[in-house]
Amino acid sequence: MKKGILVVFEGLDGSGKTTQINLLKDWFEKENKIVHNTKQPTDFYRKDKRVRNYLDKGIVPNMYSIALLAAADRTYQNEAEIKPILSKGINIISDRYLYSSLAFFKARGIEYEEISRLNKNIEKPDVVIFLDVKPKKALERVKIRDGENIKFEEKNDNTFIQVRNNFLEVLPKDTLIIDSSKSIEEIHKIIINHIENMKEK
Repeated sequence: MKKGILVVFEGLDGSGKTTQINLLKDWFEKENKIVHNTKQPTDFYRKDKRVRNYLDKGIVPNMYSIALLAAADRTYQNEAEIKPILSKGINIISDRYLYSSLAFFKARGIEYEEISRLNKNIEKPDVVIFLDVKPKKALERVKIRDGENIKFEEKNDNTFIQVRNNFLEVLPKDTLIIDSSKSIEEIHKIIINHIENMKEK
Protein backbone atom coordinates (compact mmCIF):
# COMPACT_ATOMS: atom_id res chain seq x y z
CA MET A 1 0.00 0.00 0.00
CA LYS A 2 1.27 3.43 -0.96
CA LYS A 3 2.04 5.62 2.02
CA GLY A 4 0.01 8.79 2.55
CA ILE A 5 1.64 12.20 2.37
CA LEU A 6 2.15 14.48 5.35
CA VAL A 7 1.43 18.16 4.65
CA VAL A 8 2.45 20.61 7.35
CA PHE A 9 1.29 24.22 7.67
CA GLU A 10 3.42 26.67 9.61
CA GLY A 11 3.16 30.38 10.26
CA LEU A 12 2.49 33.03 12.87
CA ASP A 13 -0.95 33.18 14.44
CA GLY A 14 -3.05 35.28 12.11
CA SER A 15 -1.28 34.09 8.96
CA GLY A 16 -4.37 32.38 7.53
CA LYS A 17 -3.43 28.75 8.21
CA THR A 18 -6.92 27.62 9.24
CA THR A 19 -8.52 28.93 6.05
CA GLN A 20 -5.96 27.25 3.80
CA ILE A 21 -6.06 23.99 5.76
CA ASN A 22 -9.82 23.79 5.29
CA LEU A 23 -9.53 24.54 1.57
CA LEU A 24 -6.85 21.88 1.13
CA LYS A 25 -8.96 19.33 3.01
CA ASP A 26 -11.86 20.06 0.66
CA TRP A 27 -9.55 19.67 -2.35
CA PHE A 28 -8.28 16.26 -1.21
CA GLU A 29 -11.86 15.09 -0.72
CA LYS A 30 -12.91 16.34 -4.17
CA GLU A 31 -9.98 14.35 -5.57
CA ASN A 32 -11.37 11.28 -3.76
CA LYS A 33 -8.31 11.17 -1.51
CA ILE A 34 -8.79 10.25 2.12
CA VAL A 35 -7.40 12.97 4.37
CA HIS A 36 -6.98 13.29 8.11
CA ASN A 37 -6.59 16.66 9.84
CA THR A 38 -4.54 17.04 12.99
CA LYS A 39 -2.72 19.73 14.91
CA GLN A 40 0.37 20.25 17.00
CA PRO A 41 0.42 20.60 19.86
CA THR A 42 -2.61 18.49 20.73
CA ASP A 43 -5.14 19.39 23.41
CA PHE A 44 -3.11 17.28 25.86
CA TYR A 45 -0.50 20.06 25.78
CA ARG A 46 -2.77 23.03 25.07
CA LYS A 47 -5.01 22.37 28.07
CA ASP A 48 -2.26 21.47 30.55
CA LYS A 49 -2.47 23.87 33.51
CA ARG A 50 1.30 24.45 33.51
CA VAL A 51 1.25 25.34 29.81
CA ARG A 52 -1.77 27.62 30.20
CA ASN A 53 -0.09 29.47 33.07
CA TYR A 54 2.68 30.46 30.69
CA LEU A 55 0.64 31.05 27.54
CA ASP A 56 -2.03 33.09 29.31
CA LYS A 57 -0.11 34.76 32.15
CA GLY A 58 3.59 34.42 31.34
CA ILE A 59 4.14 32.38 34.53
CA VAL A 60 6.67 29.58 34.19
CA PRO A 61 9.16 28.35 36.83
CA ASN A 62 11.23 26.48 34.23
CA MET A 63 10.84 26.87 30.45
CA TYR A 64 12.66 23.60 29.76
CA SER A 65 9.83 21.73 31.50
CA ILE A 66 7.36 23.25 29.03
CA ALA A 67 9.58 22.17 26.14
CA LEU A 68 9.57 18.64 27.57
CA LEU A 69 5.77 18.65 27.70
CA ALA A 70 5.62 19.79 24.07
CA ALA A 71 8.09 17.09 23.01
CA ALA A 72 6.21 14.38 24.91
CA ASP A 73 2.99 15.46 23.22
CA ARG A 74 4.57 15.43 19.75
CA THR A 75 6.50 12.17 20.00
CA TYR A 76 3.46 10.34 21.40
CA GLN A 77 1.21 11.70 18.64
CA ASN A 78 3.84 10.75 16.08
CA GLU A 79 3.77 7.08 17.09
CA ALA A 80 0.10 6.75 18.04
CA GLU A 81 -1.52 8.80 15.27
CA ILE A 82 0.66 10.10 12.47
CA LYS A 83 2.75 7.07 11.53
CA PRO A 84 -0.13 4.54 11.69
CA ILE A 85 -2.44 6.73 9.61
CA LEU A 86 0.19 7.42 6.94
CA SER A 87 0.97 3.69 6.72
CA LYS A 88 -2.68 3.08 5.73
CA GLY A 89 -2.29 5.33 2.69
CA ILE A 90 -4.21 8.18 4.29
CA ASN A 91 -2.97 11.73 3.77
CA ILE A 92 -2.49 14.02 6.77
CA ILE A 93 -2.70 17.80 7.06
CA SER A 94 -1.10 19.10 10.26
CA ASP A 95 -1.68 22.56 11.66
CA ARG A 96 1.86 23.23 12.96
CA TYR A 97 4.68 20.74 13.44
CA LEU A 98 8.21 20.55 14.85
CA TYR A 99 9.24 23.84 13.24
CA SER A 100 6.85 25.75 15.49
CA SER A 101 8.56 24.31 18.57
CA LEU A 102 11.95 25.22 17.16
CA ALA A 103 10.87 28.79 16.38
CA PHE A 104 8.92 29.49 19.56
CA PHE A 105 11.22 27.82 22.06
CA LYS A 106 14.27 29.53 20.57
CA ALA A 107 12.45 32.80 21.24
CA ARG A 108 11.92 31.54 24.81
CA GLY A 109 15.63 30.82 25.29
CA ILE A 110 16.15 27.18 24.31
CA GLU A 111 18.53 26.37 21.44
CA TYR A 112 17.42 24.62 18.24
CA GLU A 113 19.73 21.67 18.88
CA GLU A 114 18.12 20.88 22.22
CA ILE A 115 14.57 21.03 20.84
CA SER A 116 15.62 18.81 17.91
CA ARG A 117 17.13 16.30 20.34
CA LEU A 118 13.93 16.14 22.38
CA ASN A 119 11.90 15.56 19.21
CA LYS A 120 14.09 12.98 17.49
CA ASN A 121 12.70 10.29 15.17
CA ILE A 122 9.51 12.10 14.26
CA GLU A 123 8.02 11.64 10.79
CA LYS A 124 9.54 13.89 8.14
CA PRO A 125 6.87 15.93 6.31
CA ASP A 126 6.46 15.54 2.55
CA VAL A 127 5.29 19.13 2.15
CA VAL A 128 5.96 22.10 4.45
CA ILE A 129 3.98 25.28 3.77
CA PHE A 130 4.86 28.53 5.53
CA LEU A 131 2.33 31.34 5.27
CA ASP A 132 4.44 34.43 5.72
CA VAL A 133 2.84 37.49 7.26
CA LYS A 134 4.39 40.66 8.61
CA PRO A 135 4.49 40.42 12.43
CA LYS A 136 2.60 43.69 12.88
CA LYS A 137 -0.17 42.51 10.58
CA ALA A 138 -0.33 39.14 12.35
CA LEU A 139 -0.71 40.87 15.71
CA GLU A 140 -3.49 43.07 14.35
CA ARG A 141 -5.38 40.01 13.08
CA VAL A 142 -4.95 38.15 16.38
CA LYS A 143 -6.26 41.11 18.38
CA ILE A 144 -9.31 41.36 16.11
CA ARG A 145 -9.89 37.60 16.39
CA ASP A 146 -9.28 37.13 20.13
CA GLY A 147 -9.99 40.54 21.64
CA GLU A 148 -8.82 40.69 25.25
CA ASN A 149 -8.06 36.94 25.29
CA ILE A 150 -4.74 37.17 23.48
CA LYS A 151 -1.85 35.08 24.79
CA PHE A 152 0.94 36.53 26.92
CA GLU A 153 3.39 36.38 23.99
CA GLU A 154 0.96 38.21 21.73
CA LYS A 155 0.83 41.43 23.73
CA ASN A 156 3.44 43.07 21.51
CA ASP A 157 5.03 42.32 18.16
CA ASN A 158 8.60 41.73 19.45
CA THR A 159 7.96 38.02 19.96
CA PHE A 160 6.27 37.79 16.57
CA ILE A 161 9.31 39.37 14.91
CA GLN A 162 11.70 36.99 16.63
CA VAL A 163 9.58 33.90 15.96
CA ARG A 164 9.21 34.78 12.27
CA ASN A 165 12.99 35.16 11.95
CA ASN A 166 13.46 31.83 13.71
CA PHE A 167 11.04 30.11 11.35
CA LEU A 168 12.98 31.38 8.35
CA GLU A 169 16.17 29.93 9.88
CA VAL A 170 14.84 26.44 10.67
CA LEU A 171 12.34 25.63 7.92
CA PRO A 172 13.54 22.98 5.42
CA LYS A 173 15.11 24.33 2.24
CA ASP A 174 12.24 22.99 0.13
CA THR A 175 9.55 24.74 2.19
CA LEU A 176 6.86 26.46 0.14
CA ILE A 177 6.91 30.02 1.48
CA ILE A 178 3.87 32.08 0.48
CA ASP A 179 3.18 35.75 1.07
CA SER A 180 -0.10 35.59 2.98
CA SER A 181 -1.11 39.06 1.80
CA LYS A 182 -2.09 37.38 -1.48
CA SER A 183 -5.76 36.53 -1.96
CA ILE A 184 -7.17 33.37 -0.37
CA GLU A 185 -7.84 31.92 -3.82
CA GLU A 186 -4.35 32.68 -5.10
CA ILE A 187 -2.69 31.09 -2.07
CA HIS A 188 -4.85 27.98 -2.42
CA LYS A 189 -3.93 27.67 -6.10
CA ILE A 190 -0.21 27.94 -5.31
CA ILE A 191 -0.55 25.18 -2.71
CA ILE A 192 -2.46 22.84 -5.00
CA ASN A 193 0.01 23.34 -7.84
CA HIS A 194 2.89 22.59 -5.47
CA ILE A 195 1.31 19.37 -4.20
CA GLU A 196 0.41 18.18 -7.69
CA ASN A 197 3.94 18.85 -8.94
CA MET A 198 5.37 17.04 -5.93
CA LYS A 199 3.21 13.99 -6.63
CA GLU A 200 4.41 13.86 -10.25
CA LYS A 201 8.09 13.68 -9.29
